[in-house]
Amino acid sequence: MSNLEEFQSFAKKNTKRIPRNNKAVIYTRVSDVKQRENTSLDSQKQLCEDFAKQNGFEVCAYFGGIYESAKTDDRKPYKEMLAFVKRKKITNIIVYSLDRYSRTGGMAIATVESLKKKGIRVLSIAQNVDSDTPTGTFLQGFHLLYSRYDNDVKSTNTIRGMRHRLLNGYFMGVAPIGYKNTRNENNKPIIVHSDKASLIKKAFLWKANENLSNVEIVERLAKYGLKIYKQRLSDIFRNPVYCGLITHSLIEGKVVKGIHKPIISEEIFLKVNGVNKQKSKHNVKNENLPLKGFASCVSCGSPLTGFIVKAKGIYYYKCKTIGCSCTRNSGILHQYFKEILSAYQVDRTLIAPLKAQLRYTFEYFNKSSKDNTPILKRKLKTIEEKIEKMQERYVIGEIEVDLYQKFREKFTTEKEEIEQEIKDNSSLSSNLDSYIENSLKLFSNLHKIWELSDYAAKQKFQKLLFPDGITYHRKNDRVQTFSVNSVMKLISCLSVNLNKNKSGQTSNFECLSACVTQEGFKPPTLRAEI
Repeated sequence: MSNLEEFQSFAKKNTKRIPRNNKAVIYTRVSDVKQRENTSLDSQKQLCEDFAKQNGFEVCAYFGGIYESAKTDDRKPYKEMLAFVKRKKITNIIVYSLDRYSRTGGMAIATVESLKKKGIRVLSIAQNVDSDTPTGTFLQGFHLLYSRYDNDVKSTNTIRGMRHRLLNGYFMGVAPIGYKNTRNENNKPIIVHSDKASLIKKAFLWKANENLSNVEIVERLAKYGLKIYKQRLSDIFRNPVYCGLITHSLIEGKVVKGIHKPIISEEIFLKVNGVNKQKSKHNVKNENLPLKGFASCVSCGSPLTGFIVKAKGIYYYKCKTIGCSCTRNSGILHQYFKEILSAYQVDRTLIAPLKAQLRYTFEYFNKSSKDNTPILKRKLKTIEEKIEKMQERYVIGEIEVDLYQKFREKFTTEKEEIEQEIKDNSSLSSNLDSYIENSLKLFSNLHKIWELSDYAAKQKFQKLLFPDGITYHRKNDRVQTFSVNSVMKLISCLSVNLNKNKSGQTSNFECLSACVTQEGFKPPTLRAEI
């Protein structure tokens, strides 16, 4: 029989096993400041040191030792500890209890598993299990999940209590500027006026009565000794707490009467935010004056408003400038506008050749982006791999939370942009015929569509076709337009070229380049606006 010792050189070894050492770190934590004061941190530290000594561990560093919540793993001492044990090749993390280590549940389990792959284990005194065995791993995971469950139960009870207090009119959180936090005779937290309340009131009154800009109000407040940014001032003006009301995400969109003393009245708050209880007669929609606000006077630049001569029952447009003689019968002005629409209207005999021409035009101006979906999909896969790798590095502590958040936002934005581009390409090519069909139907019935629409539809239609509106020159009695919808302009150019080119051949695009925007011909944009 052969001697097996002669074959020892052929035996395979487990190269994946990471050797452990006796180096360790101690992590302590409390979630309540009262625990910190009653020596809970000192007790944890002492028990961990005794455990280390009994098991022959060399304590190389201490982490934590402060008041912090463990409901997330974005804790700075926690991340520093993970980075330290990896850098110093320490294989043991000693904690008093697993709920001191983390209360994130699934995330904590993933972190522990990642550490275990690097030979690093989490040792708990209160739950002394061998995480190298299947049973020990299960028990450790159970304790981590239970910590998350316990934390969620406490959080639910806390939220329920907060919601109850909000519904009873108590403000929750740090007092907004102009107020300060205190307690009432029943020792319940409330907010009362601070020394800045009078200045906040002035700011509201300046806005409501003098219609000052936020920049001007900021400058005035600075002269009174209150320095504030205009962005924060905007938040103040939109916060109903100042008129005695409370809103909060926990009460699901409700507005509650607060028990605190308001700084301003509800009327002032609504006035500052442009909410009037009575509608102005000038803002009432009038079906007889659809061009009101859309057309403007060439002489003074003022938007045209309207009025009715009751004796005649006729509506007129006029500008708002005193002394300007820009007044015109509404029926005549409407006729002028319909003539403009007719100038851009497509001849029905050209619809068939226009369909072919529009498709060719689209392909011509978008040829650079044609068939680039495979390239975009490869880019998307690369970005997804980067995100996955970055998440893994964050979990095992190789990168800090601020760096993780920075690049996560960057990669996520890139991913969303690529996904949207893929979606746009797919939608554009698959629905192109439908877009062209709808566009031609629209532009072959322009004045009829406008004529038969109601007031709101006319306003939207006008703005779509002529984004900058129209102008009326009273002296010359004519209407002008300056900017025209790019698709409408393109179709008009193509119609002119098709009329000239009776053979039906595709047009020379050099003469059409001025009709198309830099972004090219995009029918989906038109459909979205319509």
